[in-house]
Amino acid sequence: MKAYYLEDGSKILVDDTKPIGSGGEGSVFKLQKNPNILVKIYADRALERMPDIEHKIKAMVKKKPGLLDYNGLTIIAWPSYVIYNENKRFVGYLMKRVQAKNQLSHVITPGLQKAKFPNITWYDRLVISINLAKVTSFLHKNDTVIGDINTSDFFVYPGFEIGVVDTDSFQVTSENGLFHCKVFTPDYTPPEVIEAKKRTSFEIKRIPNHDNYGIAILIFQILMMGVHPFSARIKGIMGFDGNAINYNMEKEIFPYFPYNPSIMPPKNAMPFSFFPKYIQDLFIRAFDKNKHVINRPTSDEWVNGLRQLKDHLKKCRRDKSHFYPDHFQKCPHCARESSKDYDFLLEHFKTISRKYVTYETDYKPIIVDENHVYDETIVSKSYTLKKGKDLAIFFNPKMLDKYQLEERIKALKVDPSYQKLRPYIDAPKALIFDPHKPKIIGYVSQHREPLYRLSQFLKNNRLGKMKITEKTKIMIAKNIAAMFHAFEKQHVTVEFSQIFIDKNLNPYIPDIVLLKTSDLKFAQMSFQKEEYLPQEYYLMQKYQAYQHMLEAEKEKIKEQERKRIEAERQKDLELIKSPFEKEKEKKAQKLEVKEAVLKVDTEPKETDFEFEKSLKSLIEEKTEEKTLDIPLNITFDPYSKQSIYFDLSVIIHYILHDAHPFSGTYKLSHRSIPFFVENNYYLHKKETDYVDILEKTKPIELYPLYYQKAMKQSLYVKDQEKIQRTTALQWQNILTRLTYETKKCETNEYHDYHQSLTACPLCFRDKHASIDDLRQYILDHKRGIVHHMLVFNKIFNYTVLSLMMLGMIYLVNTYPMSEFNQLLTDIGFEQKLDQVKAFLRIEQIGGFLENTWSWIKGIYDAIFGGAS
Repeated sequence: MKAYYLEDGSKILVDDTKPIGSGGEGSVFKLQKNPNILVKIYADRALERMPDIEHKIKAMVKKKPGLLDYNGLTIIAWPSYVIYNENKRFVGYLMKRVQAKNQLSHVITPGLQKAKFPNITWYDRLVISINLAKVTSFLHKNDTVIGDINTSDFFVYPGFEIGVVDTDSFQVTSENGLFHCKVFTPDYTPPEVIEAKKRTSFEIKRIPNHDNYGIAILIFQILMMGVHPFSARIKGIMGFDGNAINYNMEKEIFPYFPYNPSIMPPKNAMPFSFFPKYIQDLFIRAFDKNKHVINRPTSDEWVNGLRQLKDHLKKCRRDKSHFYPDHFQKCPHCARESSKDYDFLLEHFKTISRKYVTYETDYKPIIVDENHVYDETIVSKSYTLKKGKDLAIFFNPKMLDKYQLEERIKALKVDPSYQKLRPYIDAPKALIFDPHKPKIIGYVSQHREPLYRLSQFLKNNRLGKMKITEKTKIMIAKNIAAMFHAFEKQHVTVEFSQIFIDKNLNPYIPDIVLLKTSDLKFAQMSFQKEEYLPQEYYLMQKYQAYQHMLEAEKEKIKEQERKRIEAERQKDLELIKSPFEKEKEKKAQKLEVKEAVLKVDTEPKETDFEFEKSLKSLIEEKTEEKTLDIPLNITFDPYSKQSIYFDLSVIIHYILHDAHPFSGTYKLSHRSIPFFVENNYYLHKKETDYVDILEKTKPIELYPLYYQKAMKQSLYVKDQEKIQRTTALQWQNILTRLTYETKKCETNEYHDYHQSLTACPLCFRDKHASIDDLRQYILDHKRGIVHHMLVFNKIFNYTVLSLMMLGMIYLVNTYPMSEFNQLLTDIGFEQKLDQVKAFLRIEQIGGFLENTWSWIKGIYDAIFGGAS
């Protein structure tokens, strides 16, 4: 027994006769009184190697996460108390014991799994994977990164709960700073971390995305019976049996990519088609080349995806311990028990999976590969066909009847205007019928590249190898302007949320059912209607309100006339009234007099008393009372060219400025978009008091004057009777010019800015959130008249020098040498050369250089004794 002490001086006894575990950092012992409490004692060398470990453990004790126990089981072996020796020197920490006896490797490694978990099913493996992702998600939400993902730090309980140990290696953020994770396991560490470790000796700051890589590998190994995702064999090369896992990870060789036919998984691997498409997509996102920057699935995404898979499992009829995804018609585990050869299983799974389904169309039957969703939008899902390059697009069943998609697609199929827009839309080639009832459930369209929603695309920093820079956004905006130029001829418009982008930055509208028909039998479906209503709509509303007011005035005049006629009729009746009614009238008159006296008494007297006015009152005083203007009779057509140009300008603003052009504040409070459009406020310029654009919006001063004029012309109405916005073709030309005038930032690879600026304003924007500071910075770094004068002077000087050199060359080649010497004598060349030498003090400079050389030579001779 050995005594140690807590921070408050309390004494604890540790059973140090036999450690539970030991390693390079130290040993773990049981507490004498409670074997479920453990003490980790660091070795002296470890303490010397980790000088900040004491501060890290203290920070972890202070920052204790909520979930340490679950139903009496220890889930996370987090440090509870700091331990000191008798000299009050830090030696370790106290923690709860994870009672589970089996490491995660006992589930992953086939040999150990047979000994430790002989009856484990694939359903159990799925539960373990979900629980692993849950624990990781909890740690990430508590601002903790595991850092060193490996199979030894996770333990599995008999009920398949997960316990986590070795928590002192985690990366922890506390009030005192960041404590790095200083270790890593190559088989579970992302390539960018390993590459950074090679480049620098400094510790790398880990982020949850690094853990996402290691967790994806563990989940893959659990579900694929121990096969590492980067274990591979290269087709046609003997001897490569997948042992070079680290090499494959570094080169990002994931053998399950469909576009890598020469790289195959190991012979004992389960085919990737065992998983449904949504699980395949998660693994591809986790391991795809160059996607590690932003796109790896999080632990929460794994929990949701694996839960969905768990809810769609089938149980084998022959073997009750076999569970498999429901896209198979027969049990794949039974097939794997008969043969574990990958190539055999790959072909066999094609025959037993519910992969190809036949549908009737109005042209000819099609066979759809339903196991792989090619693309998905809010309205539809698209699949590839077994034969041919076309796509089968199926409507969302929840939206089919609600939005009359069946009637809309029938009308759009025969609409001739959309045949001219094929480069941008999924024009239907055939209609797909429900196999069970006569109902249209989708249509066949031409093949296209996979698409990315524009709004989501702009949030990311990278698409594969392509960086989403400011110049990329300008190119996207230019391509969308070209699309609108084609659309305006057919009087078609779209919203920002309906636009998708392919990998070549070309815009595409995959949901044709959202568009209108030429005869307007079906209007355009809109999900962001208020954001795309131009000033004409509100002017039309004002005119209609004015008309209603006139109608109300007419009714009021009619009512007054009716009352007048009724009053005259009452006067006529007075002539035939009885004498008894006169006394009542006199009494009524007396009452009226009394009332008049009371009214006079209640009138306020003039005094000098006045309350102090608030700021609000002062603001209201400044507001001039507007006289009632007769509004113009403006008609609003949502499919007119001016409305389409307004929609295009809003979309371009969304792309280049990160916000809607009419998202702003009025008197420091946020107002709706229609408020600013109706009042015709142009938010980028402070032309109206108390009106300003949102801070997150990029100011228009980032771009040159011709762009600013085009944007203002589109968003601000000067003449209500003659509205002329920037056309789609003009936008296309402006953005093309802007593309060529944009230069790259030297500091940030994602920043581009206009060549009229001398420094990158986006770098300044990252450090200063205020939009007014950014405007001032742009103004300070704008190339003005002085810059242009210096450029002109530079060009002028180069021109003069060039002409002088050409003249000298001409004289040397045309004049005889004697005449040339005479010319030099005539112009006094030698005298002028002497004057230049005297001005530059050539002799003094030469003397200084000689003296310097003599001094250096003297020092050299003194040191080395004159040796040469």
